[in-house]
Amino acid sequence: MLKIRDDEGHDVPLTEVITALSAIGKNLLDGLTLALSEEDTTAEQWRVLHLVSKLGSPTMGELAALSGMANASLSRVIDALEDAASVFRLPSPEDRRRITVQLSDHGAARLNRMENLVSAWEALTRVRLGPDTVDALTHAMRLAGEGDRGHQSSHSSVAAEPAHAHDCQPASPSR
Repeated sequence: MLKIRDDEGHDVPLTEVITALSAIGKNLLDGLTLALSEEDTTAEQWRVLHLVSKLGSPTMGELAALSGMANASLSRVIDALEDAASVFRLPSPEDRRRITVQLSDHGAARLNRMENLVSAWEALTRVRLGPDTVDALTHAMRLAGEGDRGHQSSHSSVAAEPAHAHDCQPASPSR
């Protein structure tokens, strides 16, 4: 069993770890949101646009499953991306009752700019946090992912195994 200890070797209650990780996550998400504000987008919109690009033309159900978002929240994000001409919805060629989400040319260019912002933000955040903290957070993320893998279906491997640190959320600096 994993033991969590402070610098003096004392056991740390898991509730304190959860509270600290939640605060770190909020600070990182705030930093990512600030970076993405240059492109007038939210972290959720970036994540969904990134998934649409990665998956090709996913259905709304696939996006909901892989993003972990509730259907209503995902619909609001897709509505905003559609209003910004970044995506469009089409009936699935296999089953016209199902709706797929497609990345527009404008959306692809916008995603490229967002990815550049995220990469710059991530590089700055890594410097601010320092290698030891980045390693500790990466290790914590992997431990959490290993615990989640037993509960995920086989079609959700895209979300379970990000290719880059910025593929998962959050991963940003405090202001």
